[in-house]
Amino acid sequence: MKTMKSLSLFPLVLFLIPATALMPKTLLANATNTPSATSGTTTGLVSKVATNTALTNPPTTNAPLTMNPPALIAHDLSEIHGSISLPKDWTLLPGKLLEGDVLLATKENISGENDPYITGLSMTLDRNGAKDSGQKVTEYAMSLAREAHAKAGDEASPLWESQSGSFHEIRFDFPVAGDQPLQITEVLRSYEKTGTLAVILWQSPKEGAVALQDLRDAILAGLILSAEK
Repeated sequence: MKTMKSLSLFPLVLFLIPATALMPKTLLANATNTPSATSGTTTGLVSKVATNTALTNPPTTNAPLTMNPPALIAHDLSEIHGSISLPKDWTLLPGKLLEGDVLLATKENISGENDPYITGLSMTLDRNGAKDSGQKVTEYAMSLAREAHAKAGDEASPLWESQSGSFHEIRFDFPVAGDQPLQITEVLRSYEKTGTLAVILWQSPKEGAVALQDLRDAILAGLILSAEK
């Protein structure tokens, strides 16, 4: 069985693709899914990807930090006029976010969306889902979050919401069993001015999740989305 793979390649078994434990294309057998990095469509939480207007993201957690994260290096996401900051030895595969692809950022050295990894995140942008559903983006995000949360099982944490300017965020954590047990953090970050929804899935070994909280929170808090196209 392949080890882990981008969350976004999982079935949002809640919404996105299948998952054998965050393995290449299987992350959430019980949780959420994100469309494959090569797919231009969405399954569940993540539909097509794209954004408009500048974004600054709200804090991603209210949990106490456990250790100082390593120094992070900023990488431009030129397609959406944004940026992501990562440890210097991490791998970044930006993807064509405005065409429905997935961004992958991993501790492991990978060359494509089909390569397995254990620690890292995936992100997709959805600017059409709310419009197509006839809902405001915050309502759309909550409907997806509730569905994903229900499928994540009894061990999922409660949904947590925060608001920062025009940004609304919903997040929760849940474990995924497998040869390598994982701890997943799902974040749905919506931008009310444009109707854009970013779906972010962070994964790490379950046994090391607490030690990686600072790094997770630093990366998520520093993720800037600014799709002015």
